[in-house]
Amino acid sequence: MTTARTSLIKSLAILVSITIALLVSGAVQADPKPKPKPQPDTPTETVTLNFSKVDFSYKIDGSPGPSVSLEGVLHLGSKVLLSDDGEPIGFRLHGNLSDASALSGDGTTSFVAVGAADGIPTECEAEACAPPFWTFTFRLIPQGSELRPSLLFDLTVSTQYDQNGALLNVCVLGEEGCDVGVVR
Repeated sequence: MTTARTSLIKSLAILVSITIALLVSGAVQADPKPKPKPQPDTPTETVTLNFSKVDFSYKIDGSPGPSVSLEGVLHLGSKVLLSDDGEPIGFRLHGNLSDASALSGDGTTSFVAVGAADGIPTECEAEACAPPFWTFTFRLIPQGSELRPSLLFDLTVSTQYDQNGALLNVCVLGEEGCDVGVVR
């Protein structure tokens, strides 16, 4: 029994020595620099756009598809991402359609426009910029009793931000007064 007890005591002594060595080396290797304080979360700005008379034409398998006029409400959530010194370094824009509908150019087919999507920004050059345009992809679902495929469509918005990344102006391209390069 003495041999077993001696062996157990030696094993415990080795285990305690290893534990102490690990604790001491961990304290020595700890980073003496204080951790940066987390940046306060920037709020999401919300904007509601009522748009009307945005026209789209489709091509299906190379042949002409329906031309439609779209109108409705686009809800946007804008968020700026800030660097540690408070400079805007990235932007996010989320869109959600509600009460949106479309009618074919000849008036024979009506659609309900549905969907929520993260916007895809225009590319910036070598550094971060406030995107002047964002594209969202939504779906048009045909109304009526016969089964027809739904159509995907892109909705592009023109945006303007201030120097701190706050959204100043936004409009839906294709709507009267909102053309490429024009922000209202």
